[in-house]
Amino acid sequence: MGGGRTSDSGTSEHIRMDALAYSSRMLIWAPLGKLILVIAVLVVNVMTDSVITAFAVLALGLALMAYSTNMRIPFMLGVAIAEALLILIVACGIISINGDHSQPCIWSADFLWLDFYMTADSFNQAWLVLLRSVAGITMMMAFATSTPIPHLAQALRQIRIPDEICEIVVLIYRYAFLLLERMDTMWSAAGSRLGFSGIRRSISTVASIAVGIFTSSMNLADKAQVSLECRGYRGYFPIYNRPQRAGIGWISVAVIAFALLYILGIHTEGVVDFAGLAFGA
Repeated sequence: MGGGRTSDSGTSEHIRMDALAYSSRMLIWAPLGKLILVIAVLVVNVMTDSVITAFAVLALGLALMAYSTNMRIPFMLGVAIAEALLILIVACGIISINGDHSQPCIWSADFLWLDFYMTADSFNQAWLVLLRSVAGITMMMAFATSTPIPHLAQALRQIRIPDEICEIVVLIYRYAFLLLERMDTMWSAAGSRLGFSGIRRSISTVASIAVGIFTSSMNLADKAQVSLECRGYRGYFPIYNRPQRAGIGWISVAVIAFALLYILGIHTEGVVDFAGLAFGA
């Protein structure tokens, strides 16, 4: 479990994430405009039952990521995405084998007290959920890798989100990397003491690290607060180079994208039959 651990600390990941966002080609785009566009696309992605719409959203997200950062993703963010995809695959697998018993069965099995019953509708629904989720992740990644956290806070202020909430968002983002740095230190210390020499010991070590991070988080928060006050923090992070403000053009782009994807979804529902392609059902 400890063999694939990288030596990069949480601080370096923080620097990489910020550097990636500030070097993005989409940095000059209005952050509120990007946020409105992403929200519009995510909403229309779940409004129709069309796989074609999910593919279109996925293609749009990949295109934006390629244009923004040439598909570069920091290590920790890549790990989080991989874990999310694994959870999605397991969840969609569960959806596919919990079909309605009143519908024709294309596959069934019994294991212990579990009754697996797959229908064409449950199989197609599982694929639709999976594709929707992956498409949504790509759109959110395109936004996250092109929008520094101070720009996001500025966008939230433009839609009248209270300043306290905006600053909490920024502080949580910064504090998360402090916890990652602490976790990296504890992980390296455990590895140097043969804490990952076996599966059983690895599980025990990971549990100890998790408990240690939780118990030390309050102490770390106090130290972070002192550090902020020593650097003149007065409840807000100033932005000297303010990003562009979203105008009517961004709203028009979001509305057009929403309308086109919605029309596409309405006219392509049921076009792709995964059950038919996989089982001939």
